Amino acid sequence: MEIIKTPKIENVRMLDRYSKVPSQGTLYLTATHLIFVDPDAKKETWVLHMHIASLEKLPLTTTGSPLLIRTKTFLSVTFVIPKERDCHDVFISLQQLSQPSNVRDLYCFSYTPPAEELQRAAGWNFYDLQSEYHRMGAPNEHWCLTNLNKDYELCETYPRYLYVPCSASVQTLIGSSRFRSKGRLPVLSYLYKNMASISRCSQPLSGFSARCVEDEKMLNHMLKTNPNASFMYVVDTRPKINAMANRAAGKGYENENFYENIKFQFLGVENIHVMRNSLAKK
Repeated sequence: MEIIKTPKIENVRMLDRYSKVPSQGTLYLTATHLIFVDPDAKKETWVLHMHIASLEKLPLTTTGSPLLIRTKTFLSVTFVIPKERDCHDVFISLQQLSQPSNVRDLYCFSYTPPAEELQRAAGWNFYDLQSEYHRMGAPNEHWCLTNLNKDYELCETYPRYLYVPCSASVQTLIGSSRFRSKGRLPVLSYLYKNMASISRCSQPLSGFSARCVEDEKMLNHMLKTNPNASFMYVVDTRPKINAMANRAAGKGYENENFYENIKFQFLGVENIHVMRNSLAKK
């Protein structure tokens, strides 16, 4: 491959945050991966080119030329290459390999099918939503299938077929959808054999004092799908202060005075902007 000028470099040292002592071995550069082999530890480190988020050549040291690589999988590793020229060649090669100009150069297109070519649509039917719900035991006396979203009119970001409590009326489902951000009403995601379940939904459009009778009924119906439960956890992935701030924008979280038998758990995961900025920190 013309992009790869130096496919193999020996006596390379690898430094990472998990090891106090650097590893020494051989660095290989292929069309799809950067591979470091430590023969003493019998360990290999593989970095897919498309996982590379940033490359940085650090100042030359007495032991070699350091190349810092940060990946999208949160791996941060430094390779100290004996010769500065070899380091420069690897740096230039990885810049091109990690940012291909043509989509056909992506790793996923490098697969060569056998003589009998696979149909292009073969993968679309690999996962069948209905079969997965049947495996979990739905539909049953508590959960049933609704076709209200078959044309994606109820919620365009949900699947066509949704499992909801059998006791919930169409009016309740529609009312709950209208009271939830993007129309994402509570629907079944996972069902265990003892009738414990996990459902998903978006934040309510409650603001400081708004309420929706249909949405309150919806959560009550969901609680009743498990005869063994006397209350239901509502898990909000945001920090509580963020959820409270969203009330000023007409959103927020469920008011426990209106929803019976629920217990709140805030997980404290920051918003996407904070998470993105954290990736830039060393």
